[in-house]
Amino acid sequence: MSEPTEPKISNDEVDALLEKVDAGAIAKQRPHGAGVEPYDLVAPDTIVRGRMPGFDRINERWVGELERKIVEIVRRPIEMTVGEVELGAYGEWQAGMPALASLNLFMIKPWGRAALVAVDGNLLFVLVDAYYGGAGAAAERPAREDLSPTERRLNALLAGLFVDEFRRAFEPIASLEFEPQKTETNPHYVQIATSSETVAITRVEVTLGNTVGAMSLVLPASALDPVRDKLSEGLQDVSREVKQRWKQSLRAHLERTELELTSVFLRTELTMRELLRLKSGDILPIEMPKTATLFAGAEPLLSGKFGLSRGYNAISVVESARDAWTSDEKEARA
Repeated sequence: MSEPTEPKISNDEVDALLEKVDAGAIAKQRPHGAGVEPYDLVAPDTIVRGRMPGFDRINERWVGELERKIVEIVRRPIEMTVGEVELGAYGEWQAGMPALASLNLFMIKPWGRAALVAVDGNLLFVLVDAYYGGAGAAAERPAREDLSPTERRLNALLAGLFVDEFRRAFEPIASLEFEPQKTETNPHYVQIATSSETVAITRVEVTLGNTVGAMSLVLPASALDPVRDKLSEGLQDVSREVKQRWKQSLRAHLERTELELTSVFLRTELTMRELLRLKSGDILPIEMPKTATLFAGAEPLLSGKFGLSRGYNAISVVESARDAWTSDEKEARA
């Protein structure tokens, strides 16, 4: 039996290693007692989400505006929620993608790095159905490896809106351009990083009817190196345009918020003896209240008067409930 041979390193590999040692890329061994070598906890090849509060705040800003624009397109109410920025290996993210998805490749200028906008296939099908007047309901789709021309058109529109809103919200940090490159349905056909390289994933969950899907923005973590310091500082200086857009988005969300209003018609007091003696046919004398208060939960909102409108019992709003509180009501709430 032959003796095991030790692996040999070529002269080129030795020269390459020596060059890295001379350049400081590989740390030289320090003798014992030579002092403390500093360690960078925020090294360029590591990104800790908690150290970049600006990134999370950026994502909170643009998702609301994206939701409003998609609602205008499909003419159906949808809900969008953004999760925390996830960090993971690009290969793991690829393995977790559904069988059919829309993967839109963009080149980021001036960074010179690529990014992906991924749209779940089932979500895209439902959005297309709603866009063309359907109920926006999920349906079984035949197995296929590509999108139809109609699906591609809406997909391009969604991906464009996605990166445009992100770009606008990112303006306080850096001025970026997202240049579309291609669209694929197989995650293995698009490579923005090596399998082991860390990527930052912003996942936006979209709900339309009974269908829940996701749109995701995937960036190589190293692409954020040029703005790492600004992201760590957060968004202290925000332009007037960004503030105005944020206010408009917040107002639009508030205006679409549904509230359940209640009103108490009357209150009366009975002793326990009187309550226990009540039987069918008994009459409780009441005095018609002059005003009615509309509540949202336990919070009074509006004050009005009882009446009739088109044959229905109604309340005619007079003023804000806070302005109409009597001293007794204030004491009771206190």
